[in-house]
Amino acid sequence: MAIEKVKVTGVKFFKGDIDGKGIDSGKVFIEESLDFTTGRAKGYATQEYSLGKAELAQALMHNEFPMLCEVEFLRVTNGDVSKNIVNSVRPVERVAAEHAKKAA
Repeated sequence: MAIEKVKVTGVKFFKGDIDGKGIDSGKVFIEESLDFTTGRAKGYATQEYSLGKAELAQALMHNEFPMLCEVEFLRVTNGDVSKNIVNSVRPVERVAAEHAKKAA
């Protein structure tokens, strides 16, 4: 587990049935640096991470975005491919509007 302070740019969720299958999911969008090591990219992009259940995303919906959050990442693997999963998100502070414009 690793806890990082990151900029969260948004959340979304869905809880319901599609074609008779129950779906309960949440997503969080986190700003990350583009891979500048190749010399062909510079700046930032937003990466989507799974939050698991919809209630985790719904708990963040009342906030204004973007905002700084402490995010707990879990690094998992299937033996072939590793990935990061967001385990928890705790809002820390709202990103000032002028700072948000500079980052865009």
